[in-house]
Amino acid sequence: MVCNMNMLDHFEKIVELINENGLCETFFKSAEEHLNAAAGILHTSPVQTVIFALFLDHFGEYSVSLEEISGTLKCGKIQLIRYMDDLEELQLKKLIRQTTVIKNFSNDNSIEYTVPLDVIKAVREGIEYKRKDINNLHPIDFFDYVEDLLAATRDDDIDRNTLLNELKYLYENNGDFCFVKKLQEYDFEESSLLVFLDLCCSLVSKDEETIDIDNLTDLLGRQELRNFQRSIKANENELYAKGLIEFVHERGLADTNRCRLSRKAKDEFLTNIELKQSSKRRNKYIIPVENIQVKRLFYSEKVNARIKELTELLQKDNFSNIQKRLSENGMRTGFACIFSGSPGTGKTETAYQIARETGRDIMLVDISETKSMWFGESEKLIKAVFEQYRALVKDNDLAPILLFNEADAVLGKRRELSNTGSGPDQTENAIQNIILQEMEDLNGILIATTNMTVNLDKAFERRFLYKIEFEKPDAESKRLIWQSLIPGLSDDNAIQLSRQFDFSGGQIENIARKRLITLILRGFIPELSDLEASCREELMERQSAKIGFQVS
Repeated sequence: MVCNMNMLDHFEKIVELINENGLCETFFKSAEEHLNAAAGILHTSPVQTVIFALFLDHFGEYSVSLEEISGTLKCGKIQLIRYMDDLEELQLKKLIRQTTVIKNFSNDNSIEYTVPLDVIKAVREGIEYKRKDINNLHPIDFFDYVEDLLAATRDDDIDRNTLLNELKYLYENNGDFCFVKKLQEYDFEESSLLVFLDLCCSLVSKDEETIDIDNLTDLLGRQELRNFQRSIKANENELYAKGLIEFVHERGLADTNRCRLSRKAKDEFLTNIELKQSSKRRNKYIIPVENIQVKRLFYSEKVNARIKELTELLQKDNFSNIQKRLSENGMRTGFACIFSGSPGTGKTETAYQIARETGRDIMLVDISETKSMWFGESEKLIKAVFEQYRALVKDNDLAPILLFNEADAVLGKRRELSNTGSGPDQTENAIQNIILQEMEDLNGILIATTNMTVNLDKAFERRFLYKIEFEKPDAESKRLIWQSLIPGLSDDNAIQLSRQFDFSGGQIENIARKRLITLILRGFIPELSDLEASCREELMERQSAKIGFQVS
Protein backbone atom coordinates (compact mmCIF):
# COMPACT_ATOMS: atom_id res chain seq x y z
CA MET A 1 0.00 0.00 0.00
CA VAL A 2 2.88 2.35 0.86
CA CYS A 3 4.37 1.99 -2.61
CA ASN A 4 1.19 3.43 -4.18
CA MET A 5 1.34 6.62 -2.07
CA ASN A 6 2.60 9.88 -3.47
CA MET A 7 4.86 12.17 -1.49
CA LEU A 8 2.03 14.33 -0.08
CA ASP A 9 0.36 11.13 1.15
CA HIS A 10 3.50 10.21 3.08
CA PHE A 11 3.66 13.64 4.75
CA GLU A 12 -0.04 13.47 5.55
CA LYS A 13 0.45 10.08 7.21
CA ILE A 14 3.40 11.40 9.23
CA VAL A 15 1.27 14.26 10.57
CA GLU A 16 -1.60 11.88 11.37
CA LEU A 17 0.67 9.56 13.38
CA ILE A 18 2.43 12.37 15.24
CA ASN A 19 -0.97 13.75 16.28
CA GLU A 20 -1.87 10.30 17.66
CA ASN A 21 1.37 9.45 19.47
CA GLY A 22 3.55 12.50 19.82
CA LEU A 23 7.29 12.24 19.22
CA CYS A 24 7.91 8.89 20.90
CA GLU A 25 9.39 5.47 20.09
CA THR A 26 5.97 4.13 19.02
CA PHE A 27 5.63 6.93 16.47
CA PHE A 28 9.01 6.24 14.86
CA LYS A 29 8.19 2.54 14.50
CA SER A 30 4.76 3.10 12.94
CA ALA A 31 5.94 5.95 10.69
CA GLU A 32 9.26 4.41 9.61
CA GLU A 33 8.33 3.73 5.95
CA HIS A 34 6.75 7.18 5.51
CA LEU A 35 9.72 8.91 7.15
CA ASN A 36 12.16 7.03 4.89
CA ALA A 37 10.20 7.97 1.77
CA ALA A 38 10.04 11.66 2.74
CA ALA A 39 13.63 11.86 3.98
CA GLY A 40 14.74 10.37 0.68
CA ILE A 41 13.83 13.52 -1.23
CA LEU A 42 14.57 15.99 1.59
CA HIS A 43 17.90 14.49 2.68
CA THR A 44 16.95 15.11 6.29
CA SER A 45 17.09 13.16 9.54
CA PRO A 46 13.88 11.52 10.90
CA VAL A 47 13.33 14.34 13.43
CA GLN A 48 13.93 17.03 10.78
CA THR A 49 11.48 15.24 8.47
CA VAL A 50 8.81 15.28 11.21
CA ILE A 51 9.30 18.98 11.92
CA PHE A 52 9.16 19.78 8.22
CA ALA A 53 5.95 17.74 7.85
CA LEU A 54 4.33 19.84 10.61
CA PHE A 55 5.29 23.08 8.84
CA LEU A 56 3.99 21.62 5.58
CA ASP A 57 0.68 20.76 7.26
CA HIS A 58 0.15 24.49 7.97
CA PHE A 59 0.84 25.56 4.39
CA GLY A 60 -1.61 28.26 3.34
CA GLU A 61 -1.39 30.05 6.69
CA TYR A 62 0.95 33.01 6.96
CA SER A 63 3.42 31.24 9.25
CA VAL A 64 3.77 28.71 12.05
CA SER A 65 4.99 29.49 15.57
CA LEU A 66 7.15 27.31 17.79
CA GLU A 67 4.24 27.09 20.26
CA GLU A 68 2.15 25.36 17.62
CA ILE A 69 4.97 22.95 16.81
CA SER A 70 5.62 22.13 20.49
CA GLY A 71 1.89 21.54 20.98
CA THR A 72 1.73 19.07 18.11
CA LEU A 73 4.89 17.30 19.25
CA LYS A 74 3.39 17.12 22.75
CA CYS A 75 6.50 18.59 24.30
CA GLY A 76 7.22 21.70 26.33
CA LYS A 77 9.25 24.67 25.17
CA ILE A 78 12.29 23.48 27.10
CA GLN A 79 12.13 20.13 25.33
CA LEU A 80 11.75 21.96 22.02
CA ILE A 81 15.17 23.56 22.55
CA ARG A 82 16.62 20.11 21.83
CA TYR A 83 15.35 20.45 18.29
CA MET A 84 16.75 23.94 17.58
CA ASP A 85 19.70 22.47 15.68
CA ASP A 86 17.22 20.60 13.47
CA LEU A 87 15.31 23.85 12.85
CA GLU A 88 18.51 25.62 11.85
CA GLU A 89 19.43 22.76 9.52
CA LEU A 90 16.04 22.97 7.80
CA GLN A 91 16.64 26.71 7.31
CA LEU A 92 20.12 26.17 5.89
CA LYS A 93 18.67 23.66 3.44
CA LYS A 94 16.16 26.38 2.47
CA LEU A 95 13.28 24.01 3.34
CA ILE A 96 11.76 26.49 5.80
CA ARG A 97 12.12 30.22 6.21
CA GLN A 98 12.11 32.14 9.46
CA THR A 99 10.09 35.35 9.76
CA THR A 100 9.46 37.98 12.42
CA VAL A 101 5.76 38.62 12.96
CA ILE A 102 4.63 41.88 14.59
CA LYS A 103 1.80 41.08 16.98
CA ASN A 104 0.89 44.63 17.97
CA PHE A 105 2.26 48.15 18.23
CA SER A 106 4.50 47.21 21.17
CA ASN A 107 7.70 45.20 20.94
CA ASP A 108 5.79 41.95 21.44
CA ASN A 109 7.05 40.17 18.33
CA SER A 110 7.41 36.44 17.70
CA ILE A 111 9.54 34.18 15.51
CA GLU A 112 7.55 32.05 13.10
CA TYR A 113 8.29 29.88 10.07
CA THR A 114 6.99 29.33 6.55
CA VAL A 115 7.66 26.83 3.77
CA PRO A 116 8.79 28.58 0.53
CA LEU A 117 6.66 28.00 -2.56
CA ASP A 118 9.48 26.45 -4.58
CA VAL A 119 9.88 23.82 -1.83
CA ILE A 120 6.13 23.11 -1.93
CA LYS A 121 6.38 22.64 -5.68
CA ALA A 122 9.18 20.08 -5.32
CA VAL A 123 7.22 18.14 -2.67
CA ARG A 124 4.08 18.06 -4.83
CA GLU A 125 6.10 16.70 -7.73
CA GLY A 126 7.82 14.19 -5.46
CA ILE A 127 11.27 15.32 -6.52
CA GLU A 128 14.37 16.33 -4.59
CA TYR A 129 14.52 20.02 -3.69
CA LYS A 130 17.84 21.39 -4.87
CA ARG A 131 18.97 24.68 -3.51
CA LYS A 132 20.95 26.91 -5.82
CA ASP A 133 24.60 25.91 -6.22
CA ILE A 134 26.65 28.62 -4.56
CA ASN A 135 30.02 26.91 -4.65
CA ASN A 136 32.89 29.01 -6.09
CA LEU A 137 30.62 31.68 -7.52
CA HIS A 138 31.83 34.26 -10.02
CA PRO A 139 32.46 37.53 -8.09
CA ILE A 140 29.53 39.32 -9.74
CA ASP A 141 27.22 36.37 -8.94
CA PHE A 142 28.55 36.30 -5.38
CA PHE A 143 27.51 39.90 -4.77
CA ASP A 144 24.20 39.42 -6.54
CA TYR A 145 23.50 36.53 -4.15
CA VAL A 146 24.41 38.65 -1.10
CA GLU A 147 22.23 41.46 -2.44
CA ASP A 148 19.29 39.03 -2.65
CA LEU A 149 19.87 37.99 0.97
CA LEU A 150 19.98 41.61 2.15
CA ALA A 151 16.80 42.37 0.18
CA ALA A 152 15.06 39.36 1.78
CA THR A 153 16.08 40.66 5.20
CA ARG A 154 14.72 44.12 4.43
CA ASP A 155 11.44 42.58 3.29
CA ASP A 156 11.19 40.47 6.48
CA ASP A 157 11.35 37.26 4.44
CA ILE A 158 14.27 36.12 6.60
CA ASP A 159 15.47 37.28 10.01
CA ARG A 160 18.96 38.27 11.17
CA ASN A 161 19.95 34.79 12.34
CA THR A 162 18.94 33.24 9.03
CA LEU A 163 20.82 35.96 7.17
CA LEU A 164 23.99 35.34 9.15
CA ASN A 165 23.66 31.57 8.72
CA GLU A 166 23.19 32.03 4.98
CA LEU A 167 26.25 34.28 4.82
CA LYS A 168 28.27 31.75 6.78
CA TYR A 169 27.20 29.00 4.38
CA LEU A 170 28.09 31.26 1.44
CA TYR A 171 31.56 31.98 2.87
CA GLU A 172 32.21 28.28 3.43
CA ASN A 173 31.42 27.57 -0.22
CA ASN A 174 33.56 30.46 -1.51
CA GLY A 175 36.55 30.27 0.81
CA ASP A 176 39.08 30.99 -1.94
CA PHE A 177 37.45 34.29 -2.89
CA CYS A 178 39.78 37.10 -1.74
CA PHE A 179 36.77 39.15 -0.59
CA VAL A 180 35.76 36.37 1.83
CA LYS A 181 39.31 36.04 3.10
CA LYS A 182 39.47 39.77 3.77
CA LEU A 183 36.15 39.71 5.64
CA GLN A 184 37.45 36.95 7.87
CA GLU A 185 40.66 38.88 8.43
CA TYR A 186 38.84 42.05 9.53
CA ASP A 187 36.19 40.15 11.58
CA PHE A 188 33.64 43.01 11.61
CA GLU A 189 30.90 43.41 14.18
CA GLU A 190 27.47 42.43 12.84
CA SER A 191 26.17 45.94 12.13
CA SER A 192 29.44 47.00 10.46
CA LEU A 193 29.45 43.81 8.40
CA LEU A 194 25.93 44.40 7.08
CA VAL A 195 26.63 48.04 6.22
CA PHE A 196 29.88 47.08 4.49
CA LEU A 197 28.17 44.31 2.51
CA ASP A 198 25.40 46.70 1.53
CA LEU A 199 27.96 49.20 0.21
CA CYS A 200 29.82 46.50 -1.75
CA CYS A 201 26.61 45.12 -3.25
CA SER A 202 25.38 48.61 -4.15
CA LEU A 203 28.59 49.23 -6.06
CA VAL A 204 29.08 45.84 -7.74
CA SER A 205 25.49 44.64 -8.25
CA LYS A 206 23.64 47.92 -8.74
CA ASP A 207 26.47 50.27 -9.80
CA GLU A 208 25.46 52.74 -7.08
CA GLU A 209 28.40 54.45 -5.41
CA THR A 210 26.75 55.77 -2.23
CA ILE A 211 24.09 54.74 0.26
CA ASP A 212 21.96 56.82 2.63
CA ILE A 213 22.56 55.63 6.18
CA ASP A 214 18.97 56.52 7.12
CA ASN A 215 17.80 53.89 4.62
CA LEU A 216 19.47 51.11 6.63
CA THR A 217 16.62 50.91 9.14
CA ASP A 218 15.07 47.86 7.48
CA LEU A 219 18.42 46.10 7.55
CA LEU A 220 19.68 47.00 11.03
CA GLY A 221 16.58 47.98 12.98
CA ARG A 222 16.03 51.40 14.50
CA GLN A 223 18.05 51.02 17.70
CA GLU A 224 21.03 49.34 16.03
CA LEU A 225 21.01 52.04 13.34
CA ARG A 226 21.04 54.76 16.04
CA ASN A 227 24.01 53.06 17.71
CA PHE A 228 25.79 52.84 14.35
CA GLN A 229 25.22 56.55 13.66
CA ARG A 230 26.40 57.51 17.17
CA SER A 231 29.58 55.47 16.73
CA ILE A 232 30.30 57.36 13.50
CA LYS A 233 29.81 60.76 15.11
CA ALA A 234 32.03 59.73 18.01
CA ASN A 235 34.73 58.51 15.58
CA GLU A 236 34.43 55.05 17.15
CA ASN A 237 32.96 53.19 14.17
CA GLU A 238 35.35 50.50 12.96
CA LEU A 239 34.58 50.97 9.27
CA TYR A 240 35.32 54.69 9.45
CA ALA A 241 38.26 54.33 11.84
CA LYS A 242 39.94 51.78 9.56
CA GLY A 243 39.47 54.02 6.52
CA LEU A 244 37.10 51.67 4.70
CA ILE A 245 34.22 54.10 4.27
CA GLU A 246 34.11 57.83 3.64
CA PHE A 247 31.41 60.46 3.61
CA VAL A 248 30.17 62.24 0.52
CA HIS A 249 31.38 65.83 0.38
CA GLU A 250 29.43 68.69 -1.14
CA ARG A 251 30.93 72.16 -1.37
CA GLY A 252 33.62 71.18 1.10
CA LEU A 253 31.22 69.82 3.76
CA ALA A 254 30.82 66.17 4.70
CA ASP A 255 27.31 64.72 4.53
CA THR A 256 27.40 62.24 7.43
CA ASN A 257 24.20 60.56 6.22
CA ARG A 258 25.71 59.50 2.89
CA CYS A 259 28.74 57.25 2.68
CA ARG A 260 30.62 55.14 0.17
CA LEU A 261 33.54 52.75 0.02
CA SER A 262 36.96 54.36 0.23
CA ARG A 263 39.71 53.76 -2.29
CA LYS A 264 41.42 51.60 0.35
CA ALA A 265 38.32 49.38 0.68
CA LYS A 266 38.06 48.93 -3.09
CA ASP A 267 41.75 48.09 -3.39
CA GLU A 268 41.73 45.60 -0.51
CA PHE A 269 38.34 43.93 -0.93
CA LEU A 270 37.47 44.30 -4.60
CA THR A 271 40.91 44.01 -6.12
CA ASN A 272 40.09 41.09 -8.45
CA ILE A 273 36.75 42.51 -9.57
CA GLU A 274 36.90 44.62 -12.72
CA LEU A 275 34.72 47.39 -11.34
CA LYS A 276 35.26 49.69 -14.27
CA GLN A 277 34.30 47.00 -16.76
CA SER A 278 31.31 45.78 -14.74
CA SER A 279 30.24 49.38 -14.29
CA LYS A 280 30.34 49.93 -18.05
CA ARG A 281 28.35 46.78 -18.66
CA ARG A 282 25.66 47.63 -16.11
CA ASN A 283 25.44 51.37 -16.59
CA LYS A 284 23.43 52.25 -19.68
CA TYR A 285 24.78 55.83 -19.56
CA ILE A 286 28.43 54.85 -20.08
CA ILE A 287 29.66 54.65 -23.68
CA PRO A 288 33.05 52.90 -23.63
CA VAL A 289 35.60 54.48 -25.94
CA GLU A 290 36.10 51.16 -27.75
CA ASN A 291 32.45 51.28 -28.85
CA ILE A 292 32.82 54.64 -30.62
CA GLN A 293 33.20 54.17 -34.36
CA VAL A 294 35.50 56.29 -36.49
CA LYS A 295 33.62 58.97 -38.40
CA ARG A 296 35.11 61.64 -40.63
CA LEU A 297 33.75 65.13 -40.00
CA PHE A 298 34.16 68.37 -41.96
CA TYR A 299 34.13 71.88 -40.52
CA SER A 300 34.83 75.42 -41.57
CA GLU A 301 38.45 76.52 -41.03
CA LYS A 302 37.53 78.44 -37.88
CA VAL A 303 35.62 75.56 -36.23
CA ASN A 304 38.23 73.04 -37.35
CA ALA A 305 40.98 75.02 -35.59
CA ARG A 306 38.96 75.14 -32.33
CA ILE A 307 38.20 71.40 -32.43
CA LYS A 308 41.86 70.57 -33.01
CA GLU A 309 42.88 72.78 -30.08
CA LEU A 310 40.32 71.16 -27.77
CA THR A 311 41.32 67.64 -28.86
CA GLU A 312 44.98 68.43 -28.25
CA LEU A 313 44.16 69.83 -24.82
CA LEU A 314 42.28 66.66 -23.81
CA GLN A 315 45.11 64.30 -24.72
CA LYS A 316 46.19 62.51 -21.55
CA ASP A 317 49.62 64.06 -20.95
CA ASN A 318 48.56 67.58 -21.95
CA PHE A 319 45.43 67.45 -19.81
CA SER A 320 47.27 66.26 -16.70
CA ASN A 321 49.96 68.91 -17.10
CA ILE A 322 47.46 71.73 -17.68
CA GLN A 323 45.35 70.69 -14.68
CA LYS A 324 48.45 70.63 -12.50
CA ARG A 325 49.55 74.10 -13.64
CA LEU A 326 46.06 75.52 -13.14
CA SER A 327 45.91 74.07 -9.64
CA GLU A 328 49.32 75.54 -8.77
CA ASN A 329 47.99 78.94 -9.80
CA GLY A 330 44.82 78.62 -7.72
CA MET A 331 42.56 78.22 -10.75
CA ARG A 332 39.72 75.78 -11.42
CA THR A 333 40.88 72.54 -13.05
CA GLY A 334 37.65 71.45 -14.72
CA PHE A 335 36.89 72.03 -18.41
CA ALA A 336 33.34 72.86 -19.45
CA CYS A 337 32.63 73.24 -23.16
CA ILE A 338 29.48 74.12 -25.08
CA PHE A 339 28.82 73.18 -28.69
CA SER A 340 26.00 75.25 -30.16
CA GLY A 341 24.46 75.39 -33.61
CA SER A 342 21.66 74.20 -35.84
CA PRO A 343 20.58 70.54 -35.80
CA GLY A 344 22.70 68.27 -37.99
CA THR A 345 25.86 70.35 -37.85
CA GLY A 346 27.88 67.64 -36.05
CA LYS A 347 27.88 68.80 -32.42
CA THR A 348 27.18 65.44 -30.80
CA GLU A 349 29.30 63.44 -33.22
CA THR A 350 32.20 65.81 -32.61
CA ALA A 351 32.00 65.08 -28.87
CA TYR A 352 32.11 61.36 -29.68
CA GLN A 353 35.11 61.72 -31.99
CA ILE A 354 37.00 63.85 -29.45
CA ALA A 355 36.39 61.11 -26.87
CA ARG A 356 37.63 58.45 -29.31
CA GLU A 357 40.77 60.38 -30.26
CA THR A 358 41.66 61.10 -26.62
CA GLY A 359 40.84 57.58 -25.37
CA ARG A 360 38.04 58.67 -23.05
CA ASP A 361 34.72 57.04 -22.21
CA ILE A 362 31.55 59.12 -22.38
CA MET A 363 28.95 59.42 -19.64
CA LEU A 364 25.86 60.43 -21.57
CA VAL A 365 23.16 62.36 -19.69
CA ASP A 366 19.55 62.18 -20.87
CA ILE A 367 18.05 65.42 -19.57
CA SER A 368 14.51 64.04 -19.78
CA GLU A 369 15.39 61.31 -17.27
CA THR A 370 16.40 63.91 -14.70
CA LYS A 371 12.94 65.48 -14.77
CA SER A 372 10.43 64.16 -12.25
CA MET A 373 6.87 65.14 -11.41
CA TRP A 374 7.69 64.86 -7.72
CA PHE A 375 8.84 68.01 -5.96
CA GLY A 376 12.51 67.81 -5.03
CA GLU A 377 13.11 64.56 -6.92
CA SER A 378 14.61 66.19 -10.03
CA GLU A 379 17.21 67.93 -7.89
CA LYS A 380 18.23 64.58 -6.37
CA LEU A 381 18.49 63.01 -9.82
CA ILE A 382 20.73 65.76 -11.19
CA LYS A 383 22.91 65.60 -8.07
CA ALA A 384 23.22 61.85 -8.56
CA VAL A 385 24.47 62.43 -12.12
CA PHE A 386 27.39 64.55 -10.92
CA GLU A 387 28.04 62.30 -7.96
CA GLN A 388 28.38 59.31 -10.25
CA TYR A 389 30.61 61.28 -12.60
CA ARG A 390 32.91 62.28 -9.73
CA ALA A 391 33.23 58.61 -8.82
CA LEU A 392 34.13 57.75 -12.42
CA VAL A 393 36.79 60.47 -12.51
CA LYS A 394 38.22 59.19 -9.25
CA ASP A 395 38.29 55.54 -10.35
CA ASN A 396 39.68 56.02 -13.88
CA ASP A 397 43.13 57.00 -15.07
CA LEU A 398 41.50 59.04 -17.82
CA ALA A 399 38.60 61.27 -16.83
CA PRO A 400 35.54 60.42 -18.94
CA ILE A 401 33.63 63.12 -20.79
CA LEU A 402 30.32 64.09 -19.18
CA LEU A 403 28.08 64.77 -22.17
CA PHE A 404 24.87 66.76 -21.72
CA ASN A 405 23.34 66.21 -25.13
CA GLU A 406 20.59 68.59 -26.31
CA ALA A 407 20.88 70.53 -23.08
CA ASP A 408 18.57 73.37 -24.16
CA ALA A 409 16.12 72.48 -21.38
CA VAL A 410 18.58 73.32 -18.61
CA LEU A 411 20.80 76.01 -20.14
CA GLY A 412 18.13 78.64 -20.83
CA LYS A 413 17.71 81.82 -18.85
CA ARG A 414 16.53 81.33 -15.30
CA ARG A 415 12.93 82.23 -14.63
CA GLU A 416 11.65 85.08 -12.54
CA LEU A 417 9.63 83.70 -9.64
CA SER A 418 6.59 85.32 -8.09
CA ASN A 419 6.30 85.71 -4.34
CA THR A 420 4.81 82.25 -4.00
CA GLY A 421 6.79 80.76 -6.89
CA SER A 422 5.44 78.07 -9.19
CA GLY A 423 6.48 74.45 -8.73
CA PRO A 424 7.87 73.88 -12.26
CA ASP A 425 9.71 77.23 -12.38
CA GLN A 426 11.16 76.63 -8.93
CA THR A 427 12.35 73.18 -9.95
CA GLU A 428 13.91 74.46 -13.21
CA ASN A 429 15.83 77.14 -11.33
CA ALA A 430 16.91 74.68 -8.64
CA ILE A 431 18.27 72.29 -11.28
CA GLN A 432 20.15 75.11 -12.98
CA ASN A 433 21.63 76.27 -9.67
CA ILE A 434 22.87 72.74 -8.96
CA ILE A 435 24.46 72.47 -12.41
CA LEU A 436 26.09 75.89 -12.04
CA GLN A 437 27.62 74.92 -8.70
CA GLU A 438 28.76 71.56 -10.06
CA MET A 439 30.41 73.29 -13.02
CA GLU A 440 32.19 75.53 -10.55
CA ASP A 441 33.53 72.48 -8.68
CA LEU A 442 34.14 70.37 -11.81
CA ASN A 443 37.36 68.36 -11.86
CA GLY A 444 36.78 66.65 -15.19
CA ILE A 445 35.40 67.40 -18.64
CA LEU A 446 31.85 68.49 -19.44
CA ILE A 447 30.54 69.02 -22.95
CA ALA A 448 27.04 70.36 -23.50
CA THR A 449 25.36 70.52 -26.90
CA THR A 450 22.53 72.90 -27.64
CA ASN A 451 20.56 74.21 -30.61
CA MET A 452 20.12 77.62 -29.04
CA THR A 453 22.45 80.47 -29.77
CA VAL A 454 20.91 83.47 -28.02
CA ASN A 455 18.95 82.16 -25.02
CA LEU A 456 21.94 80.94 -22.98
CA ASP A 457 21.85 82.12 -19.38
CA LYS A 458 24.72 84.52 -18.60
CA ALA A 459 25.75 82.49 -15.56
CA PHE A 460 26.26 79.44 -17.76
CA GLU A 461 28.04 81.46 -20.42
CA ARG A 462 30.69 82.53 -17.89
CA ARG A 463 31.36 78.93 -16.82
CA PHE A 464 31.93 77.48 -20.29
CA LEU A 465 35.63 77.83 -21.03
CA TYR A 466 35.30 76.66 -24.63
CA LYS A 467 32.34 77.93 -26.64
CA ILE A 468 32.25 76.57 -30.18
CA GLU A 469 29.47 77.52 -32.57
CA PHE A 470 28.91 74.97 -35.33
CA GLU A 471 27.92 76.68 -38.56
CA LYS A 472 26.32 75.02 -41.51
CA PRO A 473 29.10 73.74 -43.76
CA ASP A 474 30.39 76.04 -46.49
CA ALA A 475 30.37 74.99 -50.16
CA GLU A 476 33.74 73.22 -50.00
CA SER A 477 32.83 71.37 -46.76
CA LYS A 478 29.51 70.28 -48.25
CA ARG A 479 31.29 68.91 -51.32
CA LEU A 480 33.62 66.87 -49.11
CA ILE A 481 30.69 65.58 -47.02
CA TRP A 482 28.78 64.50 -50.15
CA GLN A 483 31.79 62.64 -51.49
CA SER A 484 32.70 61.04 -48.15
CA LEU A 485 29.16 59.68 -47.67
CA ILE A 486 28.64 58.69 -51.33
CA PRO A 487 31.89 57.18 -52.63
CA GLY A 488 32.25 57.54 -56.37
CA LEU A 489 30.27 60.79 -56.58
CA SER A 490 32.11 63.02 -59.06
CA ASP A 491 33.45 66.46 -58.16
CA ASP A 492 31.01 68.11 -60.58
CA ASN A 493 27.96 66.32 -59.16
CA ALA A 494 29.05 66.97 -55.58
CA ILE A 495 29.53 70.69 -56.34
CA GLN A 496 26.14 70.85 -58.08
CA LEU A 497 24.34 69.27 -55.09
CA SER A 498 26.21 71.55 -52.66
CA ARG A 499 25.16 74.68 -54.55
CA GLN A 500 21.60 73.52 -55.19
CA PHE A 501 20.76 72.44 -51.60
CA ASP A 502 21.83 74.27 -48.45
CA PHE A 503 22.01 71.15 -46.29
CA SER A 504 23.67 70.40 -42.99
CA GLY A 505 25.88 67.33 -42.63
CA GLY A 506 23.00 65.49 -40.95
CA GLN A 507 20.68 66.16 -43.89
CA ILE A 508 23.30 65.00 -46.39
CA GLU A 509 23.69 61.81 -44.35
CA ASN A 510 19.91 61.24 -44.65
CA ILE A 511 20.20 61.38 -48.45
CA ALA A 512 23.15 58.98 -48.41
CA ARG A 513 21.21 56.52 -46.26
CA LYS A 514 18.19 56.63 -48.60
CA ARG A 515 20.52 56.03 -51.55
CA LEU A 516 21.99 52.94 -49.86
CA ILE A 517 18.49 51.64 -49.01
CA THR A 518 17.46 52.02 -52.67
CA LEU A 519 20.59 50.18 -53.74
CA ILE A 520 19.81 47.30 -51.36
CA LEU A 521 16.10 47.04 -52.23
CA ARG A 522 16.19 47.77 -55.99
CA GLY A 523 19.62 46.53 -56.91
CA PHE A 524 20.70 49.61 -58.88
CA ILE A 525 22.74 52.71 -58.06
CA PRO A 526 20.57 55.88 -57.99
CA GLU A 527 21.56 58.50 -60.54
CA LEU A 528 22.02 62.21 -59.92
CA SER A 529 18.35 62.89 -60.72
CA ASP A 530 17.35 60.37 -58.05
CA LEU A 531 19.59 62.11 -55.52
CA GLU A 532 18.04 65.45 -56.41
CA ALA A 533 14.57 63.99 -55.92
CA SER A 534 15.60 62.74 -52.47
CA CYS A 535 16.96 66.18 -51.65
CA ARG A 536 13.65 67.82 -52.59
CA GLU A 537 11.84 65.29 -50.38
CA GLU A 538 14.15 66.22 -47.53
CA LEU A 539 13.31 69.88 -48.03
CA MET A 540 9.58 69.14 -48.13
CA GLU A 541 9.85 67.17 -44.86
CA ARG A 542 11.61 70.08 -43.21
CA GLN A 543 8.99 72.55 -44.42
CA SER A 544 6.02 70.38 -43.45
CA ALA A 545 7.40 70.08 -39.94
CA LYS A 546 6.98 73.85 -39.58
CA ILE A 547 3.29 73.87 -40.56
CA GLY A 548 0.90 74.40 -37.65
CA PHE A 549 0.31 76.77 -34.78
CA GLN A 550 3.24 78.41 -33.09
CA VAL A 551 3.10 79.49 -29.48
CA SER A 552 5.25 82.44 -28.58
